[in-house]
Amino acid sequence: MSVGEYAWRFSSHLAYVPHVSGREKAKRNKFLEGLNEDLYSCVMAGSPASYAEAMDRAIDIEEGLQNRRSSVWPKVVQGNRPMVSGVQPSQSVQSSQPPQQQVAQQPDTRG
Repeated sequence: MSVGEYAWRFSSHLAYVPHVSGREKAKRNKFLEGLNEDLYSCVMAGSPASYAEAMDRAIDIEEGLQNRRSSVWPKVVQGNRPMVSGVQPSQSVQSSQPPQQQVAQQPDTRG
C-alpha cells in the first residue's frame, strides 16, 4: 500500500477514535507508527510538527524513493532480462571470457 493510500485510510478512520483525532500530536504519532521502519526514520529526521506535515513528508519521501529506484534499475525487455546497450533484444549476449582451448592429444609412443 502506498503512503497516499495509507493516509487516506488513516484519515477516514479518525472519526472512530475521537481521543486521537482531537489531538494533533497524538494523530501525528499514530500516523507515524503505521509507516514502515525506514520511512518512519526518514520522516522523523525532519521533525514534523503536525499530522499534515508528517503525511506530506512521508508522501514526498516515498515518491523520491520510487523515482530514484526507477532511474537506477535497468529497463526490462522481454521477460526479466535487462536490456544491454548496443544489443538488439533478439541478439544473444556472448560471454566476455575467452573460449576454452582444446588440448591436442599426443599419440602414445611408448612401446
